[in-house]
Amino acid sequence: MEEYPEELRTPPLTLASLVGCPELHPLISTHLLSEQPPINTLALPDLSKIHLFKKKRDPDSTATSPSPSPLVAGILKRDWLLKHRTKLPSVLAALFPSYHLAGDPAQWLQLCSDLDSIKTVIRGRNIKFAVVVVVNSNADEISEDRMIALRKRAEVDAKHVVVLNPNDTSELKQYLHRLASTFSELAGAYYREEGRRIRQRIEKKNVSSVELIVRYCFKVAVYAEFRSDWTEALKFYEEAYHTLREIVGVTTRLPAVQRLVEIKSISEQLHFKISTLLLHSGKVTEAVTWFRQHKNAYKRLVGAPEGIFLHWEWMSRQFLVFGELLETSSKIIQGISPSILGTSSKPLSEWEYYSPYYYQLAAHYLSEKRSALELAISMSETSNEIDSVADSVVPSVYVGQFGRLLEQGDNVDMLPLTDEEYICYAVLKEKGSEIHLKLLLFLKKLMNPTTVLKFRG
Repeated sequence: MEEYPEELRTPPLTLASLVGCPELHPLISTHLLSEQPPINTLALPDLSKIHLFKKKRDPDSTATSPSPSPLVAGILKRDWLLKHRTKLPSVLAALFPSYHLAGDPAQWLQLCSDLDSIKTVIRGRNIKFAVVVVVNSNADEISEDRMIALRKRAEVDAKHVVVLNPNDTSELKQYLHRLASTFSELAGAYYREEGRRIRQRIEKKNVSSVELIVRYCFKVAVYAEFRSDWTEALKFYEEAYHTLREIVGVTTRLPAVQRLVEIKSISEQLHFKISTLLLHSGKVTEAVTWFRQHKNAYKRLVGAPEGIFLHWEWMSRQFLVFGELLETSSKIIQGISPSILGTSSKPLSEWEYYSPYYYQLAAHYLSEKRSALELAISMSETSNEIDSVADSVVPSVYVGQFGRLLEQGDNVDMLPLTDEEYICYAVLKEKGSEIHLKLLLFLKKLMNPTTVLKFRG
């Protein structure tokens, strides 16, 4: 599991942004992290960085147009999930000192200008907006007329204008709790609306390619996870998974080997999400059954003979990761009686519920990979030119895709690879891998007293 990025391994947390009054950011951020569920913060000292949230052209908007099918470059953007977890907030809160409202008229005009700048940027992203008025003491008075003017200028409801007095120690917790509740409400509305917007594209069936259906289902599932709606998240991850399986043998967007690499990479991520949600909800039998289906769906998609080591590596990782998921979910599994394991239509063997079974098969497929890789290395007769191409290969912007960086002066281009170049790159990368160390790791997992006792019952 450690090979997966953190944003995939852990459930997403709401991201809120704070702008202005930077001296209060640590206080607010610490409290938001203590909430259940926690809220992450992206703190900006002033408006100079607000442009980072400005919306760029949405490639999906042209992909759903009724015009002739545009070329879809890939299925899932590699950084999309990370962006929504760390860079693109669901709600932005602008903090203003109370004297900006009640003091010098020039300060009020500047506040109005700042509000207009914020609204211009966040509207394109549908980011929700709240205003925090910071007072130094309870004696600070702000006229009702000025508060009404503030709400109108900000175009927010009265409940989304929050007063915060950081010097009132007796009531500080209540101030912060109200602020957190406001963030939670607005963030929930953001993720709900974004999920609904994408879901409507699927329901209207005006999507130009099957790849886009996979992408949209994945996005709807992620937005559901942000809202802790595990049922909807599971539904759309499964829909994305099944739709992806239909693409095999149909799409010709990439050369054959790389096409399969992309599909397997995405199916692996979707399978991980589905298995995690099933296990965390206590549905162990469903998770084990799902893994069996996942394994059966892809075990014969070996690919080109010269790249078969890639398939064995992938198969090994599926068993390893699912075994680790079962191990981390051991408390759930301990509460299940062996008499209810499996179903009458698709009976499952009892050992399929214990991680050593999967570690043993992970080691088996890794051994297959080692043999296949040794054969590929012995048969490879790469030229210096192809070797130099392989050295410049990097991950593409899409999950499961790779390209070659070409630098020409100040310009850097990403060029597509032939399957021969990709296989060469994969072989060279694996030459330095320590497969025997991985096999020892699997042996160590198999000999772990805790897992052995569970396996033996």
